Amino acid sequence: MSKITDKLIFDFIKFHYRPYDTHEEFGRGFSAYQAGNVRNPHEADSISAQAWDRGVEAAMTYKKATAG
Repeated sequence: MSKITDKLIFDFIKFHYRPYDTHEEFGRGFSAYQAGNVRNPHEADSISAQAWDRGVEAAMTYKKATAG
């Protein structure tokens, strides 16, 4: 896929997780999944933990959507 297509897919997936996608931990969870680390470092049920988990979910969805 092209970089433009990948960006559109990413934006679409990210929008699905609104408002968590605006939280810094969403991006950290997304990046952690891509690095192979899915262990959530935050206290359960905190906003940070929820944003992290949703970032990981978004990264999983993105990987499936962009798989060649």
